[in-house]
Amino acid sequence: MTKPKILCLHGFGENAELFKIRSRNFRAVVGDTADLVFLDGPVDIGSLHMTTGGLVDASIAREFTNLGWWWMRRGRSFEARGIGKTMDLISKVLTEQGPFDGILGFSQGASLAIVISALLANPSDGPLSLGNVDHPPIKFLVLAGAFQLEVPEYEYLYKQPFTMPSLHMVGTYDTVVDPERSKIVHGYFDSPDIFEFVGGHFIPQSPKCARVMRAFLTQFIPALGDSENEQSAASTDVAAGAVAVSA
Repeated sequence: MTKPKILCLHGFGENAELFKIRSRNFRAVVGDTADLVFLDGPVDIGSLHMTTGGLVDASIAREFTNLGWWWMRRGRSFEARGIGKTMDLISKVLTEQGPFDGILGFSQGASLAIVISALLANPSDGPLSLGNVDHPPIKFLVLAGAFQLEVPEYEYLYKQPFTMPSLHMVGTYDTVVDPERSKIVHGYFDSPDIFEFVGGHFIPQSPKCARVMRAFLTQFIPALGDSENEQSAASTDVAAGAVAVSA
């Protein structure tokens, strides 16, 4: 049986390698039940010395190339510079590595995930296009710190309600993407699942968040439910053995 495939899109100023670290809770939940494809943004915004202290699998400072999906330019008009390159890349990846069942997106990557979903669900002759991509609509989205692509000429992308299931993670103390901006995005979805947590601009690493993600993903990744049942059965066997020994 073919595993579900999930496209993973990092935030502005990150890259695929760093996002693998930042999304370790999600990766732990999914395990080997789905194929995760981590993609580097095509817009190079320079280098930044980032300290990965506090991340369980990175104990030293490392050099990470900062990448993005577009530069937001605010002047007399709003402009997402580089988004054309991003559309070309996404089109190529969808064609060569798809089909993808879902998308995991963080911050700017979450914004891009919504754009991709809109373009696949409702192809149009608007200013943004994925070209002649033959790819089915995205089945589900897992988003953290999401916001709307705030360029007036792209507002048409949000006119049709998003009907695919979606899980939205929102930090109540997010100072990068104000929670109110994320709440605007929630309104574009028919029945969004919303997980608010006490924290900032990141994907939570808590057991509670893991349980929420697992519950959401199980409807699209049947093997997740099977593995949970196996773990529950194993726990029951262990507990029964303990009782027998104590008796």
